[in-house]
Amino acid sequence: MKLHKKVLGALASAATAALVLVGGVTGAEAANKADLVIGAQADITSWNPTQANIGHYIHFYQAVYDNLIIRDPKGNYKPNLATDWTISEGGTKIVMNLRKGVVFSDGAKFDAAAAKANLDAFVKGNGPYSAPMSMVTTQVTGPLQITLKLSKLQPEILYYLSTTGSFMASPAAINSTGIKTKPVGSGPYIFDSGTVGAQYVLKANPKYWDKSKQKFSQITFKILPDTTARLTALLSGQVDVTMLDAKTAPTAKSKGFGVNENYVDWKGLLMFDRDGVKNKAIGDVRVRQAIAYAINRPALLKAVEYNGQVTNQVFGTSTSAYQKKYDSYYTYNPTKAKQLLAAAGYEDGFTLDLPTWVEPNLNALLEGYLKDVGIKVRWVSDTNWYPNAKAGKYSAIVMQIFQGTDLVTLNTLVNQGTWNALKSQDPAIQNATDSLAFNSNPKNVTLQMGKVNDFLVQQAWFVPFYRIPTLIASSNRVKVVSQTQNVMPYIYNYSPSGK
Repeated sequence: MKLHKKVLGALASAATAALVLVGGVTGAEAANKADLVIGAQADITSWNPTQANIGHYIHFYQAVYDNLIIRDPKGNYKPNLATDWTISEGGTKIVMNLRKGVVFSDGAKFDAAAAKANLDAFVKGNGPYSAPMSMVTTQVTGPLQITLKLSKLQPEILYYLSTTGSFMASPAAINSTGIKTKPVGSGPYIFDSGTVGAQYVLKANPKYWDKSKQKFSQITFKILPDTTARLTALLSGQVDVTMLDAKTAPTAKSKGFGVNENYVDWKGLLMFDRDGVKNKAIGDVRVRQAIAYAINRPALLKAVEYNGQVTNQVFGTSTSAYQKKYDSYYTYNPTKAKQLLAAAGYEDGFTLDLPTWVEPNLNALLEGYLKDVGIKVRWVSDTNWYPNAKAGKYSAIVMQIFQGTDLVTLNTLVNQGTWNALKSQDPAIQNATDSLAFNSNPKNVTLQMGKVNDFLVQQAWFVPFYRIPTLIASSNRVKVVSQTQNVMPYIYNYSPSGK
């Protein structure tokens, strides 16, 4: 059976409607803005595409590297360097025809050999998102054709190819040390200058093959980790667009700036130790449920974030797995929490080690809620908590993490992904995911993902607190379109407001 890309597009989770908010200047004024300045919350660690990340980082890479395919704001897959593709053999074989006449910024030609070199390098590079591509073997089957063979089914392979998995660099630069600080790609912009931790200036690529995606003569990323600094830069005209938070966004909005709201991230406890390997208590479902009942989510949300949506599920509202009832499944009930702990044999409580989270207010409140039911939190100071957590050092951590498509969330949090640190498995999960064939119809995806969500919530594999809105503020000179299931808009989602 062969499946065209349009069929696979139907498997993408339901997308949130793009929201465009712009200020009140005229189109003529906007037309005078030939460049774009983005106030970035975080800096990238390397321009090497094998180390590419999503979320706050993906738009850096999109500016200088092309993907084989791209994802539009609503989540539909579109041709890019791959002009078309055909999927066969139950979803384990993908034949891609590649675009002719594309050149890298060093003058090298893009072809099938270049595509293979990049896909191979991405897997070997062991970057943050290399794992989902690890089962892919790339073959050159023509000067402008590659064939991807999957050793096992990867239902969301198109998602990974449209994000980090297929950024294309010049083959001569892929393994060079220089690419860490100076990208060499075929993207709409080329690296001009930059200083780590300060800013990067990218100029329009004069040889770029698709002028419709090249909407500015120059893009500058200013690295501004502090939210107040980003607000000041926006109000003073130093940046055109930036991420704010619930405290600062109202100020920007009152000054006539557009504020684009997109729910992507959730914050809560990742309960890694469901088998009780490091902390026996966490291996008992009653203990995990007790923790879920112990937390006053509305009060925590109001005290820490000011704005958001209380939830008990890791799947976002734009996914087929989402069920409204699970936003309020665990209400604040310390009495029930104590009863569950007693039934599990922990009437006198136990100690839970957590790496110190960067929000003292959240720390104090979470510690207090758990103390009230008999659980003592012991905060661990760990400057390397992030890699240590991924390596399975902790039974649980406080984490803020994105809600991607339902299958990406499943791969990341539940299957053998990054945030199933202690590799918990359960037949109920496995039975549901095994039925998610690459060519499954949307109704089957919804049915099986709903079963997965039932299990995760009822078994308290995670203890989410709330969903947090991403607030993108922009000047009147720029039109911004939200990207479904990504915290920052894709680089293609910015345009002069007069266009």
